[in-house]
Amino acid sequence: MMLRNSYGKTITEVQTLAYILRFVSEGKTEKQIIEVFNGDIKLVRTWIETLMEIHFIAMNSFNELAITQESKNYLDKFHLQ
Repeated sequence: MMLRNSYGKTITEVQTLAYILRFVSEGKTEKQIIEVFNGDIKLVRTWIETLMEIHFIAMNSFNELAITQESKNYLDKFHLQ
């Protein structure tokens, strides 16, 4: 499945995962991430839930999305930060 972000660029599922991780690492909110993906709430929420289940994203003490050490290692490995 190919998706398009708000820049009109076609991206794969793996790229979507990487973009969402990077956006969370930059402190973007769910709403801001949804905007990047053309308002596709279902897509973004599904990915966020999946990333939370595999412990790549968690809620911090301020009730904000945050990356975990596991995802930081992933981002560092692929130079996505």
